[in-house]
Amino acid sequence: MNLSRIKWTFLRAMSKLAWRGKDDAVKKDNFSHISRKKSLWELMRLSCIMMGIELAYSAETAFVSPILLNIGIHHKYMTMVWSLSACLSIICSPLIGPLTDQCRLALGRRRPLMIFLSVLLLLGLILVPHGAKIGLWLEWVTMPVKIEKSSSLNPWIIFCTVLGTIVLDFSADNCQTPSRAYLLDMCLPADHTRALSTFSIMSGIGSFLGYAMSAYDWESLSWTHHLGGNISTVFAVVAVIFTISALLTLTTFREVPLPVLEDQPVCSPIPSCKDIQRIQSERRKISFGAYIKSILRMPASIKILCTVSLLGWMGDVCYTLYFTDFVGETVFRGDPGSDSQSQEYGLYESGVRFGCWGMSIYAFSCILFSMGMNSLIKIFSAKFILISASSLFGLSMICLAVWPTKINVLVLSVFAGINFSTIFTVPFILIAQYHAQESFRGFDGMVVDDGKKVDAARGLGTDIAIINSSLFLAQIFVSLIIGALVSLTGSTSAVIYSAGVFSLCAGIAANRVLYLE
Repeated sequence: MNLSRIKWTFLRAMSKLAWRGKDDAVKKDNFSHISRKKSLWELMRLSCIMMGIELAYSAETAFVSPILLNIGIHHKYMTMVWSLSACLSIICSPLIGPLTDQCRLALGRRRPLMIFLSVLLLLGLILVPHGAKIGLWLEWVTMPVKIEKSSSLNPWIIFCTVLGTIVLDFSADNCQTPSRAYLLDMCLPADHTRALSTFSIMSGIGSFLGYAMSAYDWESLSWTHHLGGNISTVFAVVAVIFTISALLTLTTFREVPLPVLEDQPVCSPIPSCKDIQRIQSERRKISFGAYIKSILRMPASIKILCTVSLLGWMGDVCYTLYFTDFVGETVFRGDPGSDSQSQEYGLYESGVRFGCWGMSIYAFSCILFSMGMNSLIKIFSAKFILISASSLFGLSMICLAVWPTKINVLVLSVFAGINFSTIFTVPFILIAQYHAQESFRGFDGMVVDDGKKVDAARGLGTDIAIINSSLFLAQIFVSLIIGALVSLTGSTSAVIYSAGVFSLCAGIAANRVLYLE
């Protein structure tokens, strides 16, 4: 009898412990934050990493071209340096989307890659401003002899600076894909437009701060010589701000790990299909090869959106990567290849700083336009915004190339900011709408587009990466042709003319985009 009572008491106790453990597990795996509307502060935290990325990108675009020219790289080859990271990105970017869709780590699908690319970005922020010092040290290690004066074509200096440029540009570009996917995962479909607008606003704030910091003369402060001068100080401050902004985003919300998402379909952040259980079962059938096929065999709606995005980014890349050089050489009549103590080089430096003020206006206009993006789309439609922004930017760049004056540098930069806000936001809003409204319907692991079955699997992260990769293609195309155009025409005005032509073509192509309105 006593033995039976002991046994019964033991079983009751174990049963209570089991239920308590189950309740604790439910509380621990509570992902209710995904199914509620996010506050403005939460959207800002989710987008904060983009502010840090654009801050780093602004410092890079403001100083890398002058740095490369200053260490002895010819103008024609300097433009090709920008294509190196783009070539690497175009290879890796198609893998990043599927990787973030299929990552099975407990930390989540998006954040592990965000952390890795953030570390790479910090490494690039160290290498770019200190490439000359690190190159001299490597030269001393490999050939330990006394160096009286470094050659302007020191191979170690060129290697370290170019490597830093590749690492910084690659990580800044590719970190956007998992960051944007993380933002959309944490938000309801109804909040996607507001979330992406906030993402664009934070991007504009980062650009504005980055270009304003680059325009300021830090050498006027007594403590900056400890950091190595003006450029090194800018990159050091950028590194600190980026670290803080990345931590703010990464600690905002817990992600739903993929194994949990498969076992508990109700946790899916984008319940876009009526039969969630069926979609989850199809997800288990999707292989990595199917994701690659989804890139090679895109639906028609994605193809035309990629074309518009590519042309839009080609116009923007012409502006952002070479604008300070254009202002220094064409507007201020400076010479980056002259002696550092000459008047021509002084004019070039003044032009670079003035160009940074123009790009600050570009970033500020991006902020203002992004703040009203949601309302503007409701009033005018996404189609009107996309076509108008591309066309106005194209016309403004042609006007700047014809009349390269200081006032035009400042005034016409406003349209560049409007264009950036648009191509940075609208294509991804459309992608989110395509997925939320079941534009790509699954059938036995296949994708249905225009009534035809395609042997591919469409994931949100994959399609975001595909659209994002148009930026890398734009960098490659622009880098390969701009140097030759500048050499052929003998003027950096060719860069601004090109920006205008590409953007006008984007405006024309935008008429054929699929708008779900």
